[in-house]
Amino acid sequence: MKKLMGLIVSLALFMGLLVGCTNSTNTPESTSTVGDTSTSETVQPSGTSEEEVGWPRTIRDAVGNEVLLEERPQRVAILHSLYLEYFFALETPPIASTGSSTGNAMKALEEWETLKPYEGTADIIDLGSSRDLNLEAILEANPDVIVTFKGHVDKIYDQLVQIAPVIQVDFDAPWQEQTISCAEIIGKEAFARDFIEETETIISSAKDKLGKYSDKTIALFRTDGKSFFSRGNKGYYETFGISKPKGYPDDYGTMSLEAVADMNPDYIIFQNFIENTQTLVKSQEDSLVWQKLNAVKNGHIFYFDDSLNTFGPLAMRLTADKLVQIFSE
Repeated sequence: MKKLMGLIVSLALFMGLLVGCTNSTNTPESTSTVGDTSTSETVQPSGTSEEEVGWPRTIRDAVGNEVLLEERPQRVAILHSLYLEYFFALETPPIASTGSSTGNAMKALEEWETLKPYEGTADIIDLGSSRDLNLEAILEANPDVIVTFKGHVDKIYDQLVQIAPVIQVDFDAPWQEQTISCAEIIGKEAFARDFIEETETIISSAKDKLGKYSDKTIALFRTDGKSFFSRGNKGYYETFGISKPKGYPDDYGTMSLEAVADMNPDYIIFQNFIENTQTLVKSQEDSLVWQKLNAVKNGHIFYFDDSLNTFGPLAMRLTADKLVQIFSE
């Protein structure tokens, strides 16, 4: 059966290559373009407003490819579960998804706190791991468009575009830009702008409340169960109006317990897989250095779900709520 399926996939991809020679839907940018191409954008005829752009439409993605979409995609497949929240937020869940760095799409749907409000609202085909993409599974899902982040599919891009147009989003771009990039794919730009405005209002409200506690320092970490990885960059702290401890880096870095002790934050937040966090905390129980931390002595150790590490629109909303809750306890 596996051999038969392999033959079918190979034949399908081969036929796609023949068609692609005369009618490619994804072509690398061959000439220079005006403006920043780090995020996807809809290429519009001169004199046409965004609201009037229909189908077909051409989208310039994060790597500069101009991708032609003949009609509004009905079947969106995403190759990393971090984009589940974007399409759920846009009220257009994908029909298929891979997982994240660990687990599959079903794990994300069942466990991610950001997606809890959407549990049971959509049937999504599980495409397996995002690290080991399964071309057969993607082909069987029969997508109208494939969405992933920039740099994820460089090695198999030519094969993927024979299945469906591929649009790559810039994961390093602000969540607002990524939301618009996803909205352009499904023609929901106006909805996205309203959602962004609403989300920014939620964040702004939280920032006002958190401003009362600017004298308290917060250290945000991820961990592999052994080390501390700073997770909140300068932009994160500025967005929520919270204070980082002296010595906490503006960007992401790895540090020892002794380095954390020098910072001595008032609050420590672990934003990670709970099992990794529990391993680290347990390993420090007998450490006098750990026990002397202000955050430990005052019971100010908190645990946020790993899904907040997408820093996407749903993650930012949930983060705003959870940060306010910390100071409400």
